[in-house]
Amino acid sequence: MNSEQLKAIIISYWRYVMQCPVVALEVSSSLSSYSDDERADILVINKNRLLIETEVKVSLGDLRKDRKKSKHLAFRNGGTKYPARYFYFAVPREIANDAKIICDDFYPYAGILGSDGSNEFGVQLYRTAKPLAGKKLTFPQALRMTFGQSATVCR
Repeated sequence: MNSEQLKAIIISYWRYVMQCPVVALEVSSSLSSYSDDERADILVINKNRLLIETEVKVSLGDLRKDRKKSKHLAFRNGGTKYPARYFYFAVPREIANDAKIICDDFYPYAGILGSDGSNEFGVQLYRTAKPLAGKKLTFPQALRMTFGQSATVCR
């Protein structure tokens, strides 16, 4: 399973299984139109207007390398630059247990979703994400994220 296949399964999981009303791809996780920050693979707004970020990783090496990103330093230190309330890694099911060990060491706040590659109903929660500093999104923030997603679709 490649990253694009896993990403498609995970966005379907968030939208159709978890019933999250907004699912966006490749959007800045700072929700700023002018941000040069790393883009999140998947950003979700749940029914409570809380932001959930998911990064797709298909190898353990890629998962380890992610710790160098500035957002992970902010998450570890309780920073508020990134408004995510929850953060997940989505991985192929065959590496999910090893991913839990890596997350224990480098990403103690991160949840893990594992997929067998079949469909959104084959996604399993391997580890629950711990709450981050992110608060309920304002309506303008949610709207900005939706506009950002529209721009990625229309490229």
